[in-house]
Amino acid sequence: MNTLSIIDELNYSQFLIYGQSIGDDLLGFEIDANVSFCCMENNVGCDFLYQERHDETNCMLTLRCKFANNVSYQQMADYLEEKWLEHVCYQEFEKHYIEVVNDQLIFYYVTRSSCGLGVTGKIVAT
Repeated sequence: MNTLSIIDELNYSQFLIYGQSIGDDLLGFEIDANVSFCCMENNVGCDFLYQERHDETNCMLTLRCKFANNVSYQQMADYLEEKWLEHVCYQEFEKHYIEVVNDQLIFYYVTRSSCGLGVTGKIVAT
């Protein structure tokens, strides 16, 4: 897992130097994230619950998912990190931070492309 200071985690919008994804681009990212994290065949019982868009530049999109009861936080983190790096993040830049708070694993992320797409957000897993 990446280790970042709390300042890095709270200021992910600073990495969106080419702009933020909006409209169909943000919708496309939402669909890719939903399918990649919680709808693809997986061996950890990850089910999509819902997603929310926010007007907050440091967290534009929240995805919520539920794992099977016997899945550890480390297994959740490993699974989300693998899917994030292989299928979801833009290849030009990504940064993420994972922590467990109040019985939830939270995967904070930022990713951007050089053509004006950029997304900040988090995945909340239980």
